[in-house]
Amino acid sequence: MVNMLYELDKTLRLPDRLRGELQKVYGTLVSEEELDSLLDGGMVISVGDVVTHTLLTRGVFPDIAVVDYRTKRSEAHFPEIKEYGDLVISVKNPPGCITPELWHGVHRAIEKAKSGVKVRVDVEGEEDLAVLPAVIFSPEGAIVIYGMPNTGLVALTVNDEHRMNALRIIGEMEV
Repeated sequence: MVNMLYELDKTLRLPDRLRGELQKVYGTLVSEEELDSLLDGGMVISVGDVVTHTLLTRGVFPDIAVVDYRTKRSEAHFPEIKEYGDLVISVKNPPGCITPELWHGVHRAIEKAKSGVKVRVDVEGEEDLAVLPAVIFSPEGAIVIYGMPNTGLVALTVNDEHRMNALRIIGEMEV
C-alpha cells in the first residue's frame, strides 16, 4: 500500500468505522481573523473550495489550493479559484477515497510549491481526504487549512505527531 511514503498503488477507501474519527478537529479551530496571525511565511495548503475562497478574499495566497468546485455536495461558484495558480494539476478522486492520482498530485504540488510555484490541484470527485497526503508530504511547520462542515476553519501545523496520525489513518483504510 504505502511504500516509503512516495508510492500508493491502490485506491484506498475510508471505512465507515473511521468516519467519526475524521470528524474530529486535528489542529486548531480558528476564525477568519485568527488565520492572519497563524501564517508566518511558511508553506500554506488549503483544502476545500470555501477555505480557498476565504483565504483568497482575505489576500492570503496559499502555496497549494486543493479544490473540487463543490461545497457540501453542491456545486460551488468561486470564480477567483478557477483563475488561481501558476500550475494546475488535475486528478480524479471519488468521495471517501484516496486514489494514486490524488496521492501523487498532492506530492507533486508540494514539490513544485517548494520552489515558489503556486499550485492548484483540481479534483474531479472529492478533495476532502487530500488533507492526509498534504500532512504526510508537507515540510515541518507547513500549515494545512481545511474546513469542518458547520463548524469552521481548522489550521493544522504539520509536525511528526500529525504526520504519524495521518499515516495511521491511511494504514487503517481499506484497499
